[in-house]
Amino acid sequence: MNNAATAMDRMRRGFSRCATLLLLAAGHLSAGLFLSNLDDGLAQISDPTIRQTAAILHRLFESLTIHHLPVRLAVVAALALVLVRQIRGQPTRWFEDLFGGLLLLRCTAQFLILNLLLLAPMGAGGLLLTQLVLFLPVITIAFGWLYWRLDSGARRCGRTHIRFQDAESTVDRFDYFYMAGITLLSFEPSGATAATRLMKTLFLVHGVVMLDLVALTLSRAIGLASGGG
Repeated sequence: MNNAATAMDRMRRGFSRCATLLLLAAGHLSAGLFLSNLDDGLAQISDPTIRQTAAILHRLFESLTIHHLPVRLAVVAALALVLVRQIRGQPTRWFEDLFGGLLLLRCTAQFLILNLLLLAPMGAGGLLLTQLVLFLPVITIAFGWLYWRLDSGARRCGRTHIRFQDAESTVDRFDYFYMAGITLLSFEPSGATAATRLMKTLFLVHGVVMLDLVALTLSRAIGLASGGG
């Protein structure tokens, strides 16, 4: 009976890890869609300095993206293999760290590009709104993964970076992604408090990024409404 319970618990943890990996894959998919619409945005920037800077960031973003079909198929096959290993309870943390770290890099490059697109005079406002919508799941999933990765590592060492309002024993991976998602509405992580200087800094950075997006989007909307570029 104990063996059956242990096996079920292992399977439950495996499916939880699968959900995290699938969320990361969704984040990469959104980042890829962002990139697919980016070329048109660069062509519409009239300011040469901003256009050149955005082009450099665009090339950097492209270097973090898989272009060729055989490589994409290999990544999908590797992802499927890792998911099977996770369901079986086998260690796959190295792949999660690689996948999550790459998403953080893409999120950073995408945020810089989005700021340039929002600040530059452009003819099409719809493109900017599409890019913003595609960016929101990227930043939410990236910060959720980062919160979980740092805090779960600290908890294994008997410490904690984040204190949740609920009972500590019920904390799982979902709580970190939920906390990151709530930031879209409140502009700061809700339902938890930062326990270390590192996490307080991350909370502050996350909130500043969200406020930045709101301010730039409102500025663009006002410019379009008044007939500006």
